[in-house]
Amino acid sequence: MSEWRVTTWGSVVELQRGFDITKSEQSLAGEVPVVSSGGVSSYHDKSMAEGPGVIIGRKGTLGRVHFIESDYWPHDTTLWVKSFKDNDPKFVYYSLQQLNADHFNVGSASPTLNRNHVYAIPVLWPENIGVQRAIAGVLGALDDKIAANERLSSGVQKLLQEHFVALGLDGFSGQGSSVMIQELFEMNPRASRKIVGQVPYLEMKNLPDSAMTVNSWSTREAKGGARFVNGDVLLARITPCLENGKVGYVDFLDHEEIGIGSTEFIVFRAKDPLLSAVPFFLSKSERFRDFAIRHMQGTSGRQRLAAADVAEYQLAKVDDESLKRFGELSTTLLERVKTAVSESRSLSHTRDELLPLLMSGKITVKDAEKVVSDAV
Repeated sequence: MSEWRVTTWGSVVELQRGFDITKSEQSLAGEVPVVSSGGVSSYHDKSMAEGPGVIIGRKGTLGRVHFIESDYWPHDTTLWVKSFKDNDPKFVYYSLQQLNADHFNVGSASPTLNRNHVYAIPVLWPENIGVQRAIAGVLGALDDKIAANERLSSGVQKLLQEHFVALGLDGFSGQGSSVMIQELFEMNPRASRKIVGQVPYLEMKNLPDSAMTVNSWSTREAKGGARFVNGDVLLARITPCLENGKVGYVDFLDHEEIGIGSTEFIVFRAKDPLLSAVPFFLSKSERFRDFAIRHMQGTSGRQRLAAADVAEYQLAKVDDESLKRFGELSTTLLERVKTAVSESRSLSHTRDELLPLLMSGKITVKDAEKVVSDAV
């Protein structure tokens, strides 16, 4: 601890408010990430800050911290580190994650983070940049493995999406043989047995926008809501969640466990378990999304899609052998994704436990390296 001192954030970094830019002003062909309070939101052909960079949510997703290697455009909804004052950028990134942004929120209806309030916050800081880099390296090893798992999951999803398109199931044009979706899948099936006590629960926020599998949930007392099991696909049926593509494949439950979710989910269950992933890729297709959005009903801002309308959706007739091949491929690859996602949850838990211990000097880098070595 002799290498550590108590100082303030204003003495170790210089923060600056980001730069406003609208979607219409951004170049569609650009490769420079535009980083908003929630993370990379789009791309542009011009940067306003050099990488590596650390960005904090100033408005919206208050206090969330992002790290980026390349040059970037920090959005007006963020604060970005203009100067690291000879400190290690990755260490600054991890240390800033210890801030509790709610304590210095100066907004009211629109919460806002003020950099001057951040500057006054005390922080325990290692003088030696070698110590900073060692701590960042330990935590970075965990994040690197998590990122590798995310790339695996994303690659599998992209590959299966390509195979789904090639399958032609969602290519019915009004000509030739067709089947209604209800012939292959049940919508909102009844639970096979009564459930009691604390059970896994999914809120709308737990349903992913772009990833395939659900990776966060809570628990609550068993009561009303959508019932689901492993292999089910959950589709958000309410605006704007449906338009935003919120849909998820369930694979996190224990054997024969039943989960409960929002009443605003439509649950798809394949009659043939081999086809369990099909509704996910169907829900991402442009044709299905157009159909679903057109069939939403209700008052403006509270429109919903009815399961009965989805049941009438027509699919092209595909031969059984082609369906089987897609089912076998998706089953094999999604088992790999399940393993990767499960590992990432464990690694995230390890990182979140080590972070405050390392940042307070309560655990040495050497001891932390042993923990990381066992985890990865």
